[in-house]
Amino acid sequence: MDKIYDILKQEHVKVMQLFDEAISKESKDVFMQLKSELDIHMEGEEKLYYPQLENKKEATEVALEGYEEHHVAKLLLSELEKTPTDDKRWIAKMKVLKETVEHHVKEEESEIFEKSRSVLSDSQAEEIGSKYMEFKQEQSG
Repeated sequence: MDKIYDILKQEHVKVMQLFDEAISKESKDVFMQLKSELDIHMEGEEKLYYPQLENKKEATEVALEGYEEHHVAKLLLSELEKTPTDDKRWIAKMKVLKETVEHHVKEEESEIFEKSRSVLSDSQAEEIGSKYMEFKQEQSG
């Protein structure tokens, strides 16, 4: 069974590829696919993963920072959804969102995962992983 870390890492790779495609093609369709991936990914983390860290003293700070980085990403996603791709700010906003998500991914895969491994057992990480996959399946119907 996959631990939550492995699942999230695979999703991070997929999301970064979608960013590149959306930006290079200036595609609203690819953006909407990206937004849907990110929405489910962030919601899953906030419901199932971060709360497990938040209540552990050593990991509270990284979890709270994760929530805040998600908040910034959500604001940009909602602005991008309303902005037509021919608006010259669209690409600029996309690049800022990509940088925000890249920074978040880097922190998550180093600091958050590291703290996580010290406060969660392997079996807990696997259990969160399987709950996360169930959650994703429910969301995508």
